[in-house]
Amino acid sequence: MSVKIIVIGGANADLYGQITLEQAQPADSNPGYISIHAGGVARNIAENLAHLGAKIEFIGHFGGDDFAKMLEKSLTSSGASISLSLQTPSSGSDLYLAIHNKQGELVSAVNNMSLVEHFPERFLNTRTVANAITNADLIILDGNLGEEILDDIFQIYGNSSIIAVDTVSTIKASRFIPHLSKIDYIKCNREEAGILVSAENNLTVEEASQRLMKTGVGTALISNSDSGFIAASGSQIEYFSARKLGESYSSGAGDALFSGFLYAISNGKNIHHASLFALEAAETALKFNGPVNPEIKALGKFRHD
Repeated sequence: MSVKIIVIGGANADLYGQITLEQAQPADSNPGYISIHAGGVARNIAENLAHLGAKIEFIGHFGGDDFAKMLEKSLTSSGASISLSLQTPSSGSDLYLAIHNKQGELVSAVNNMSLVEHFPERFLNTRTVANAITNADLIILDGNLGEEILDDIFQIYGNSSIIAVDTVSTIKASRFIPHLSKIDYIKCNREEAGILVSAENNLTVEEASQRLMKTGVGTALISNSDSGFIAASGSQIEYFSARKLGESYSSGAGDALFSGFLYAISNGKNIHHASLFALEAAETALKFNGPVNPEIKALGKFRHD
């Protein structure tokens, strides 16, 4: 029987600027390429998981423009359902604008996530949506959701459901501080982990993971830039190094990492083997100029082993 996974959070159009100069000129117009993709952390995770073969229900807030059509198609084409999502036809879609250097590393970004941040709580409490969330084997949330709706979700489902969280950014990570003891799986970077444990000084990934475990989090994946990540659970900490790739794109690696980990966990893998699979998923994403590499589906074959 397939595991039922509910993913709740951001779905936005990603606008990428890729600078082609070896050394970008600050405060100036740089030559490069501009591309548009379907994005949003929760949406990216949902699409990755659907490509891998998971049974996905995505709950997001769509606008009524052409970007919304692109976002919806990206999910349904991958096999994910959006039947429980909310749509506001009079609104434009949420947007994310990012500039990457020639090496594919993020230089700076701006996000406008007003739709997902103003997700009406009453919508998630309707009978159909509430029943689906209650019956899910795994609930995945991202930090784009507003504090009030996160409070509502954790209050209702926090003690009875398995919940996974992607903090998204240092600015949004603090939204999860009141709920850490109810989080079964969390993915963040070192700086976001520092926010979660209210650290005054910069922590190593090892120190951050140890403090995070003391808050009651079940398992934490903490990334350390492009060098790899730590998987921590209880007193066990294991480091996984990332391979260096000649040409790589950083935009979707973190989302693919968490997607791969949760997919493997949902299919009965232990934390060690799920982390190895997550690393494969992230490396697949690094080879693609966009938030989700459809070729990730090739990794899902272990379901049939």
